[in-house]
Amino acid sequence: MKEVVKNQPVCVRPVRSMRWWQWPMVRLVGLVVALLLIGEQFPFSYFPMYSSFDPTTDYYYVADEAGEPYACVQIFGTSTANVKKMYRARLREMVALRDAVEDEATLRERRTAGEATIAYLRGLGANAGAAVPAESVTLMRVILERSDTGEITKRELPVASG
Repeated sequence: MKEVVKNQPVCVRPVRSMRWWQWPMVRLVGLVVALLLIGEQFPFSYFPMYSSFDPTTDYYYVADEAGEPYACVQIFGTSTANVKKMYRARLREMVALRDAVEDEATLRERRTAGEATIAYLRGLGANAGAAVPAESVTLMRVILERSDTGEITKRELPVASG
């Protein structure tokens, strides 16, 4: 075992001074300048998807015969955001068969996609062991529109029942 002599450093290594590019402020200034030069280019973004909103949007929910919304997560095992995705995926598949887009869907196509979505939701709930309602349920679409004056209007439309 080595003995340590008093007042003598244990590790004798020369202390190097930091080079100029190792200074934190130089690195920070370099990063800021680089980001300013790059600008709004992917992946250097300030999230432009939140910078403006469409004047029209919609959401979907499942309601009982009286029009009261169901708690989709507890009854069907999925959220209303997923209900919208399921419905729109089915609708897009249907309209793609005739080379159309979702906005050009007929009422019959919307109803058929809605009925298929309701049937799928009932199966999801049954598989999860939830108390799926035996009575008819309705898939509702809520359209929110913002006018040029900033006024927001809300329309509720039944899509399908089942």
